[in-house]
Amino acid sequence: MEPLQRCAGPRGGLGRRLGIGVVLVAVLQSVAAQSAGPEFVAPPGSARTDAVVQGPVVDARTLAQEAVELYGRTCAVAGGDAGARVDLALAAGLAPLQTDDAQRSSLLGGASGQVYAAPDREALLQLALADDGRCVVWAEHADGPSVLAGFLRVIDEVHGPGTSLQPVRERVVQITGGWRRQTGFDLGDEPARRAFDAITLVGNRPGVQLLRVAPVDR
Repeated sequence: MEPLQRCAGPRGGLGRRLGIGVVLVAVLQSVAAQSAGPEFVAPPGSARTDAVVQGPVVDARTLAQEAVELYGRTCAVAGGDAGARVDLALAAGLAPLQTDDAQRSSLLGGASGQVYAAPDREALLQLALADDGRCVVWAEHADGPSVLAGFLRVIDEVHGPGTSLQPVRERVVQITGGWRRQTGFDLGDEPARRAFDAITLVGNRPGVQLLRVAPVDR
């Protein structure tokens, strides 16, 4: 495979990023309360607009494809077994991400757990496995529409081949950093029913995108 061309990208300080995250969560809650239609449920950490881990960036659509592939090989098929999620992460060539507690907490949405990354993608693509059952793929500089399109393909291929699944969560909210879309499905039978969500930026500007699977009450 041809090596990806990299370029340096601006990054803010960690304290500033964490402060922005707190403000964005408050904005999401306020907008959801005042707007008509389905409630926008922001998964922990999903309001981030800046990368947590500093490093180079690559082509946004290439990174989107890699994020979707990782999601399809890990979170989307792991079920509720914590050990299976770790096994799939290792099978995908990932290794524990060496980072500090504040950065790990941001990627895990404040929960305990472990974060993994590919050896050459530490700053761009992370897999967060929270002890509360959440499995999240973070793409730090990816194309939002490409991530969303790939997410819908994964849902169709893994959970609804030959059927027409409709999202139970579909909402666009304006927050700091741009318009952000949540698209989600609740799939599976009780008590193993799980929520599958994509939280992506609307438009063609690369940014922080996430794909997650979680118990329906998380």
